[in-house]
Amino acid sequence: MSNWYLLPGMGASSAMYGALKRHLSFPVNFLDWPLYAGDKTYADLAARIIREHGIKDGDVVGGSSLGGMVSLEMMKQISPRAVILLGSAMHPAEVQKLLTMLTPLAEVTPLSMLKTIVGKFSPLVNVVFSKLDTDFVRAMSLYLPDWPGYSGPRENIYRIHGRRDHIIPCPASGSEVIEDAGHLLVITHAKECAEFLEKVKSRIEAA
Repeated sequence: MSNWYLLPGMGASSAMYGALKRHLSFPVNFLDWPLYAGDKTYADLAARIIREHGIKDGDVVGGSSLGGMVSLEMMKQISPRAVILLGSAMHPAEVQKLLTMLTPLAEVTPLSMLKTIVGKFSPLVNVVFSKLDTDFVRAMSLYLPDWPGYSGPRENIYRIHGRRDHIIPCPASGSEVIEDAGHLLVITHAKECAEFLEKVKSRIEAA
């Protein structure tokens, strides 16, 4: 049986999945980011997470935004049964150009960048970002333009995206779409995201 692991968005904590967890009928390991230890690339971070959590071939990995990108790097290091992308990207070109242009400023303004990502949705911001590590945010933001992305097989990758996502715009194809959702779809549309995960679980178990 596969263990499931979901990573949060950049600078966020597993608290962002609080509502989603209540709608799921099966267990998922909602992870927090590890303490920053000088990781410079998403591949470095992926290796640490695999090692620290004992993630293995046949498990399901995924995440929101940066969490999904790191999960794609995990896919290059192990053979997960599936990768789940929740409002995430497969290549830096999919990220809104303004955010990519802001990354050099991350040396001095990581909190401003997070406000750009979060936008006006604020009820859970204090909880979701309670474990914010500005060094981690700086490093991961600065690396974004250099991330090679993922170009391998896609049959085990499952995407769900908000049509109104202005940070990582909704892909033209290959994704289930929530029409009125933005970037924080796992918070604003937890029920729909849970239904998506239930469908993915059924599909991979039937394969």
